[in-house]
Amino acid sequence: MNSFQIEKTYNAPIALVWQAITDRAMMKEWYFNFDEAFKLESGAVFEWTAGETEDNQWLHRGKMLEIIPDEKLVYTWEYPGYSGTSTLSWNLLKVDDTTTKITLVHEFTIPFGSSVAALKQENFEMGWTHIITISLEEYLTKIQK
Repeated sequence: MNSFQIEKTYNAPIALVWQAITDRAMMKEWYFNFDEAFKLESGAVFEWTAGETEDNQWLHRGKMLEIIPDEKLVYTWEYPGYSGTSTLSWNLLKVDDTTTKITLVHEFTIPFGSSVAALKQENFEMGWTHIITISLEEYLTKIQK
């Protein structure tokens, strides 16, 4: 399997969920701290660092592929200096005025080298499960209080 998806429904309006996954200042609170090149423009290339510990940070690079406000955000996900590339798709669905469903799809277009334990697919699945089911949920709950 070269992809996986995670679905989660949030008690938040679609405009707020869209803002939470596209606004750099908001994303820094629950997701990653993208550099200033992160723009909602097709072709924009941006970077960020992230890792499990302060001493183990990975440089990430993304390129915006598709932006449909309040509906879909797609960008690449790579690690400069390592083989492999993937595509991350955030698909939003308005359930009703106060409820939004996200389907996140992570597709490994060129699988990352399996010799690097941190780049194994199961690690991505664990990380995304936490981000989607816990981090984003807690953030949306916090900002609506």
